[in-house]
Amino acid sequence: MHTAAAPHPSPSPASARSLQSGWVRGPAWDLFWLQGGLWMAPLAVLTSVGWDDAHDSPASIVYLLLSALFWIGHRFSSAWLAWLSTAYAPARAAQPLRFYAVPAGVVLATVGVVLAPDAWLPGTWLERVLALAAVDYLLVTWHFAAQHFGLLSLYRSRDGRSRDDTTRTLDRIFAVGVGGALILVAELARGASTVPDAWLGPLADPVLLRACAPTVLAVTALVASVATVWMMLRERRMGAGTGRLLYIAGLGGMVLCAALSDPFVFIFCWTAQHWLAAVGLAAVVTEGEPPPTSTSLWSRMLHAIHRVPGRWVLVLALLSALTMPLYEVEASGGPDERPAFAVLDAALNGLLTAPLSVQLLTALGLSTAFLHYLLDRATWRFSDPLVRVAAAPLLRPPAQ
Repeated sequence: MHTAAAPHPSPSPASARSLQSGWVRGPAWDLFWLQGGLWMAPLAVLTSVGWDDAHDSPASIVYLLLSALFWIGHRFSSAWLAWLSTAYAPARAAQPLRFYAVPAGVVLATVGVVLAPDAWLPGTWLERVLALAAVDYLLVTWHFAAQHFGLLSLYRSRDGRSRDDTTRTLDRIFAVGVGGALILVAELARGASTVPDAWLGPLADPVLLRACAPTVLAVTALVASVATVWMMLRERRMGAGTGRLLYIAGLGGMVLCAALSDPFVFIFCWTAQHWLAAVGLAAVVTEGEPPPTSTSLWSRMLHAIHRVPGRWVLVLALLSALTMPLYEVEASGGPDERPAFAVLDAALNGLLTAPLSVQLLTALGLSTAFLHYLLDRATWRFSDPLVRVAAAPLLRPPAQ
């Protein structure tokens, strides 16, 4: 989620009371969909206590369930908003380059690089895939940080401070610095990032990383703690609402997990919080979309899915669960460690692990990841007046 301008103007007196709590939709809704940093890390710890390997614990089952319902679903959500929601019809009609041409070009280029014969491009197939994976790692780190900035901005607007440029700048620094740069540093120190040797060279030497890791992680935890406490104290003085204060605390807590906890605990809360936030925000927009101007069966069917609260989320979760095995080849650890992929591959008599199938699935995973980053930028770019109109159901304070 990206915000390049105030999401909506300063509140009117009529809406002032609804802004006092500072929630996006309400305490229960926010705590589940947006504030995952507060409860997912404790959940991961509690369900993995007493197990030598967290991946063998009940926490792994919980994470698998969340992955099935929301991992690929959150990736679909931005494309669904951009191409299938009537709310974005004016934006996509006015900006075909942003919504169609550039995404199509990126997908075609990614597929071409992955599937091209070795004689056509420099490097082997594996080297090209590793290079794309390194780019993906940097983009997804920025993507997560951008969503945190967007949510901080949304909470700031709920507090009636949409036009507070100083706080907006601090939000960006906190989201990108703490929620982006420190995460990258912590993951590198733990050796948990995606193919770091593809872009760090000698700095990715495992001996060097092991020697520096304790100091790097301690400094990361200290910087994250100081920045989080300072932000919370400042926001408290500024009269920030409960929702904003909790989000700052949750983001800082997730960064501390990256530096101090089992890597699985961090991955659990960091990724699942992102998925839930993306789906929850998109659901608010789809449920509040205007009726379609077309009378086609397709348009009426989509609108029937969108307008009933919870129906679109169920459809998205079903699509996510059904397609997840096809995307697991791109996940860290490889397909051999992914149960859904293994089950589907066995059902297809090893078809998915055939060389050509692995290449096709790799192209699918990387191209749709890059597509998601682009369309997420397009659908949540609140500096665009057409996007603000499309996302109006989310930007309006909830009725009290």
